[in-house]
Amino acid sequence: MTVTVRNKTPLTVPDQVRRRAGFKPGDKVEFKVSGGMVTILPKPYLTHDSDDTLTPAEAKRVRHALKQVREGKTVPWSQVKHDLGL
Repeated sequence: MTVTVRNKTPLTVPDQVRRRAGFKPGDKVEFKVSGGMVTILPKPYLTHDSDDTLTPAEAKRVRHALKQVREGKTVPWSQVKHDLGL
């Protein structure tokens, strides 16, 4: 399928191409350009209620824990289980 690029007008992806690619209204897409070729890829998005999104407080705790690990401030798992009475 061929479309004409016009001045001052966004490039439009034809309906037939969007349908075949599975793009729906509201989908985010990513454009990659390499060697004069343009590839349009679906861009997955995370919502704030997604299970793998950290709250700011959780992210701060993770950063703190990683810092402790880098500084060697760790204890063996057996010690953790003992301290917890497991």
